[in-house]
Amino acid sequence: MGDEAGAGVIAGRFRLGGLLGSGGTASVFSAVDTATGRRVAVKLLHPHLSENPAVRTAFLDEARRIATLSHPCVVTIVDLGTFLDGGTPIAWIAQQLVEGTSLAEYVPAGEGLAPAAAVEVASDVLSGLAAVHRAGLVHRDVSPANVLVRPVDGVLRATLLDFGLADAAGETTHGDDVLRSSVTDATAGVVGNAHFASPEQLSGRPVGPAGDLYQVGGLLYFALTGRAPFGGGDRTSVMRGHLSAPPPVPSVRRRGIPPALDRVVVRALLKDPDLRYADAEEMRSALIAALPQAVLPAPAVTTATRALRPVETISSRAEPAAPASAAPERRAGGWGLVIGIIAVLVATATAVPLLAGTGRTAPPAEAVAPSDAPSPSASTAEPAMTAVPSATVVSTVVPALTTLGDAHAVLTAAGLRTGDVVTRDDASPAGTVLESDPAAGTPLPRGSAVRLVVASGSNAVPDVRGMDAAAALSRVSAAGFVPVTVTTVSSQPIGIALGVEPAAGASAPLGSSVRVLVAAAPVPTATPTPPAPTPTATVGPTSTPTPTTAPTPAG
Repeated sequence: MGDEAGAGVIAGRFRLGGLLGSGGTASVFSAVDTATGRRVAVKLLHPHLSENPAVRTAFLDEARRIATLSHPCVVTIVDLGTFLDGGTPIAWIAQQLVEGTSLAEYVPAGEGLAPAAAVEVASDVLSGLAAVHRAGLVHRDVSPANVLVRPVDGVLRATLLDFGLADAAGETTHGDDVLRSSVTDATAGVVGNAHFASPEQLSGRPVGPAGDLYQVGGLLYFALTGRAPFGGGDRTSVMRGHLSAPPPVPSVRRRGIPPALDRVVVRALLKDPDLRYADAEEMRSALIAALPQAVLPAPAVTTATRALRPVETISSRAEPAAPASAAPERRAGGWGLVIGIIAVLVATATAVPLLAGTGRTAPPAEAVAPSDAPSPSASTAEPAMTAVPSATVVSTVVPALTTLGDAHAVLTAAGLRTGDVVTRDDASPAGTVLESDPAAGTPLPRGSAVRLVVASGSNAVPDVRGMDAAAALSRVSAAGFVPVTVTTVSSQPIGIALGVEPAAGASAPLGSSVRVLVAAAPVPTATPTPPAPTPTATVGPTSTPTPTTAPTPAG
């Protein structure tokens, strides 16, 4: 990276520390803000993506969306901007270094938290969302991976992170890539987390605050049971559950959950947004009423607003010191200080297109039975009791994984082992974990193998025929290549992409050049004009004199 103010200092301000992780769009480093002495997490957009102005803007928009929010349950943006690294503008976001563990890691696999703890977490998330919604935004990616939790004075507090999919209320989540840097009718899909996306998000409809409440319902179900609300062997099955299956009831999965809490979860997970809670405050009040014994101190909400300078001319400025937080909780084991890895990095990497195209048919609207149905031995006649870990089967949960380099250590720490590893062409850097089987958040017996699909370092050259030049260049850049425009005389309309070299579908290394052939008007050629004839004098008939012979005198 560029060295603007001493070794390891970027943007003239942040002294980088260790790499916290790397995803499909960005790398995250621990850093010290030399202007304030504060420890922060700095997220850097990958150089090959940062070269594209549209992608760079989309990346920075993530921070702009919440830059003015100030709420104890929402991650704080310190600053954002760009700096030059060898002539390449690199976009960066500096944000609060959040101490804690992702809810996905904190919840005992297949067991869930005590109802009071689950309500404490959901209450903080709803408090933060109320502030987000008042600002006219919708998060659209509320999931266990995007909520960090930590015990404070006997209460489980939560912080909502990762606003990469946030947008104004009423917008869709259509996008050509995870950053939604561009949208074309031919390629745009629906971007989101399949396990916690709302029905309206999955079907490509506008998403409002009720979509976030649906996701909180899924989050609360996970916190109570240790499972996502809808299971299934593949993404299509999960989406079908969100689109058409009845809302799951937590107490069916785990006894001891109060009926009033069941009703809160079920109402939040109703398919029709109008039948859910009116707003985040109403849902939070219903939670408190459902479990009045839970300790729910109100977050110390401040009304202060924060403003950022324009990104291209950001200057250093002091930020208030982050409040000290409690020591890492019991399940840390090297994960206690999760510095926004799950939220600022992994969630971005795992947010993938859910539907292949905007005009395609959604999964069949048929109800499916949950793949992990409750044990038939459970009887409603038995006294209610809190589930305890089995003495013979010890379970864990598949962690979120970022790179192949650290996957083995992460899986080992979770009590799992690395299974088969296969590669696949993708726009992500080589070694990025694209998928795990089972997926992150899935409960598994300890010692089980997890199959990994990782990025090969190459990608398929996209087909851009018929697009306008700007869209074609953006598509090639988003695929991980360096687009080079080559104008070609054609009968097609001027500015229309005719094709690519290498040919569409060919596998090429990331960062390599791809020639985009763009139609240009034929160069007019002058039609030669025959020279004017040279005037020729016309000569009339000429009489040839007949010689006269003089008579020879007679001699």
